[in-house]
Amino acid sequence: MVLMRFLPAAGFLAALLAAGYARADAERAEKYLEDQGLRRLSSHFALPEEAELTAMMRELSDKHREVLTTQREMAAWQNKVEAKKKLVLGYLQQRSRLRVQLANARTPAAHNRLVLMMNELADRIVFLQESEEEEKKLEAARATANKAAEEYIEMVLAARRLHDRIEAKYAELGGVELVGKAVEHYSEQTGKTYELGPTATLASHDRRLAAMERNVLTDAIPLRKAGGDLWAVSVMFNGRHAQEMAIDTGASIVCLPWKMAQKVGLTPDEDSPTLKLSLADGSVVEGHRVTAESLRVGKFTAEDVECAVLPAEMPQAAPLLGLSFFKNFNFKIDSAEGKLIMSQVDLGGGRP
Repeated sequence: MVLMRFLPAAGFLAALLAAGYARADAERAEKYLEDQGLRRLSSHFALPEEAELTAMMRELSDKHREVLTTQREMAAWQNKVEAKKKLVLGYLQQRSRLRVQLANARTPAAHNRLVLMMNELADRIVFLQESEEEEKKLEAARATANKAAEEYIEMVLAARRLHDRIEAKYAELGGVELVGKAVEHYSEQTGKTYELGPTATLASHDRRLAAMERNVLTDAIPLRKAGGDLWAVSVMFNGRHAQEMAIDTGASIVCLPWKMAQKVGLTPDEDSPTLKLSLADGSVVEGHRVTAESLRVGKFTAEDVECAVLPAEMPQAAPLLGLSFFKNFNFKIDSAEGKLIMSQVDLGGGRP
């Protein structure tokens, strides 16, 4: 049998009334805080936008994994393309050595054997140069990776904007005396300690966003008019030679006049592959393919960039910064501001 302790009638009524007023006071305090855009959690009155940011951070984790996957796929095809280039280079070097031996051949049999070997090497070189499967796969993988990287950058920027708005709102609410008193009053009436946000989760999101932002490189690079619709930008070759070049995203490759190629140390030699170049006026000329160790525009550096050296008979040709450089980055030209907007994501394989 449960024994109950009864208060005198007057005392019992007073206790009930006190409890009722306490509940009413707590409800009024909570209603006021809700009107300020706050909602009660386990230990905080927090902004609902924190939950929105948490959802965005989960989406960012998924996008982070997608970017990593697409970058690895692109790197795998890049390795295959590089392996093919090295194979072609090896064949060219073998053919060059055979050419020297051919000049010193002493018998018709030796001559014919060397010619046969050179022809076989030439066939292999042509086959590899004309086979574009690896290059096409690489371009497709690069397009996918760039799209995922651009989406990741936009999501990081959007999450940062939301985070900063939340912090600013908390700072504003913290300056309202009635908000602080309402939180304090609610705690007193309920017997549990509550605080005005931000919560610890928001601080955690801030740290994760900071890690993500370290992997995102964005910059706005000033441009100069280069005549017509073209813009010019300063390009650093191999960390030593700065040259003004016109941006031409319609050009599939970086194009260098002969004298500029000499100036930056990219003069073609007899083993430099030839290629056909279609010019803006519809004419076709023969150039030479060379590779720059690095090209840098602003903060952005691309390595092993293919370039086409134009014939020496075209001294007035404009140097063009084409897609063999820009394909490594996300970019757009802001004509109104005269700036080149570039971005890049380097996740390094790790979790932010």
